[in-house]
Amino acid sequence: MSHSFVADRMLGKLARKLRLLGFDTLYIRKALPGEILSIVDLEKRSLLTRHRELHSRAVKRGIESFLLKSNDWRGQLKATLMRFGITAKDIKSFTRCADCNALLFTRAPEEVARVVPQYVLFTHKHFLQCPACDKVYWKGTHPDRILQTFLGIVPSDGD
Repeated sequence: MSHSFVADRMLGKLARKLRLLGFDTLYIRKALPGEILSIVDLEKRSLLTRHRELHSRAVKRGIESFLLKSNDWRGQLKATLMRFGITAKDIKSFTRCADCNALLFTRAPEEVARVVPQYVLFTHKHFLQCPACDKVYWKGTHPDRILQTFLGIVPSDGD
């Protein structure tokens, strides 16, 4: 099942975590409520918000909206995953740029040689790059730590 979201300005950390898990998540920091609702409606996304009035307006327009109550990204993520029935099988970790949401592409070491530290080229063979912002990703210890933080938040397939 594919899920795509719009997160409003109060949910930047949540948007980043959803992207790390592979979910198409627009993060809109500066827009009027009407503009946000238009984007959500036009692109057939689900709205994630902490703003009661925005949520109410969305529901009145027939737009799928989820009003989050938690201030903490962990609680927000858990509530979002539960609300949309997302489990471990739906997750495609590290397939989207955490910064800009674009899908990542595989790159050969020689294609990223000018933008990654020299020692990284010697120690890694697999790279991903964002076509929109050019950020390069490689598997170090950081992805493992990120996935560890999601343990206990992401429902397993049997839950």
